[in-house]
Amino acid sequence: MNKTIIKIIFGILVITWMITVFTLSNEPANKSSNTSGNTIRAIINLFPNIRNMSENEKEQIVSNLQPIARKLAHFSLYTVGGILIYSCINALNLKSNKKFIFSLLIGGVYAISDEFHQLFVPGRSGELRDVCIDSSGVLLGIFIIILLVKLKEKIKI
Repeated sequence: MNKTIIKIIFGILVITWMITVFTLSNEPANKSSNTSGNTIRAIINLFPNIRNMSENEKEQIVSNLQPIARKLAHFSLYTVGGILIYSCINALNLKSNKKFIFSLLIGGVYAISDEFHQLFVPGRSGELRDVCIDSSGVLLGIFIIILLVKLKEKIKI
């Protein structure tokens, strides 16, 4: 496929990812909590032993799992971002170390801007911990693509 088309496709995917992150971060705290809570409820209801518990017991489980689920969501979303950002940068004619640095820098700066944005959303806060979690996700995404590219080169696909 033409390198220009690949650059455009990955550029569009990165912008789409950024818009998605912005949209999710723009949700007030109560709506965001409902989303994560409902997701956890749906998952725990798949387990028969939990399905038979009282509503209070289920809500306690949801309450206990919600912080973990929210941080995993941050990490996962930014891992996707790292994959997309590095794939986009990888299509450019740069040295490998510059691709890595630029990708991590773009993902990290976006994580910072995302947390800053949340300072202005009702009930939300910007947290350094989330910037670290998000940046770690970006780093994992970059490593996934680097590994896949190296595997592709090794087996010559």
